[in-house]
Amino acid sequence: MKEIELKVPNLGEAEDTEIIEISVKKGDKLNKNDPIIVLESEKAAMEVPSDYDGTIKDIMVKEGDSVKEGVVFAVIEIEETEKIKTKEEKTTSTSPEPAIITNTQSISEVTSIDFSGINAGPAVRKIARELEIDLKKINGSGKNAMITKEDLKNYIHSSTSNTPSFASLDSLKDFGEFKVEQLSKIRKLGAKNLTQSWTSIPHVTHFEEIDISIIEEQRAELNKTSETKLTPLSYLVMKTISALQEFPQFNAALVGEGEIMLRKYFNIGIAVDTKDGLLVPVIKEADKLNITEVANEIIKLADKAKNKKLLERNLSGGTFSISSLGPMGGTGFTPIINPPEVAILGVSRAKKVPFLEGDQLVEKTILPVALSYDHRVINGADAGKFMNFLKSEIEKGI
Repeated sequence: MKEIELKVPNLGEAEDTEIIEISVKKGDKLNKNDPIIVLESEKAAMEVPSDYDGTIKDIMVKEGDSVKEGVVFAVIEIEETEKIKTKEEKTTSTSPEPAIITNTQSISEVTSIDFSGINAGPAVRKIARELEIDLKKINGSGKNAMITKEDLKNYIHSSTSNTPSFASLDSLKDFGEFKVEQLSKIRKLGAKNLTQSWTSIPHVTHFEEIDISIIEEQRAELNKTSETKLTPLSYLVMKTISALQEFPQFNAALVGEGEIMLRKYFNIGIAVDTKDGLLVPVIKEADKLNITEVANEIIKLADKAKNKKLLERNLSGGTFSISSLGPMGGTGFTPIINPPEVAILGVSRAKKVPFLEGDQLVEKTILPVALSYDHRVINGADAGKFMNFLKSEIEKGI
């Protein structure tokens, strides 16, 4: 057996380098090319691998140490035959420590990442290096724009948004009878868009219950004389526009790093369930319509959606969406934001609930709603104020 000292290799022009990771511990058995330490200078970073099969006998440094070329960082014990073989492999090298230096150059070429000018700690740099992530593409949220682990996690989450997970047919086919069906083009596109939205946007959902008793009474009276049937959804569209006018950040779009577009037009998307999948046609300039005109637009767009007559212009330009599952039931759900919008309102089925008003037991109609919002643009306090305003507007009726 033979013990060999392992020394810090050359990292180019850098005089001092920092050990940001020690990948082994005393007693570990290594194979050739297994990583031992990770070094980082201002201009480059690289792993230092083992040039031998052997066992780590001692580690002379610790993470965070500043070291120079030639400093012994570990001792490895190898078989005598391994030593001879390695020398034969390295006969063309003129380096006094060929076991370290000849291989680190190639590793540097593969794993070097330019972190110059990047404000990030060793742990973040380590992860970025391992996953080959360019930290220059990430905006730091820490002090002095420092990139935190959370910033890196959010970036990774966003970057993998176009990689949905699928079950393996081979792993499932032996458990019983089945048939395989192709998703419609609408469902395929919807699945892709929903996956991207869910994984790239930090969703938060605010739940609320709204008393729509007054609206239901008014709607019943109006429907006696109106040619157009007024649904609760048409009222929601009108009241939502009022809330968007009061809180313009909910009618916004995130258009750049630190920039949002506050849109002064109100195009409301209405989710429509069709046999081929979910579609979201848009009521353009809904703020310029009265409640009957809104109801007519909802009916017309829903009919087009179900009969495959929607045009591209019917599906684009939305600033806020409403997804109503009222007829299908449910006590609540989390709607997924429709980018580039920053919020969406989900509506569940209304229910009759007994209330005690003074000494009188009365029945009220309660509507469960849920507001999902992009937490990069909207905070929880704003969402609470938005929902309180919407609730007040709806409960006072027309």
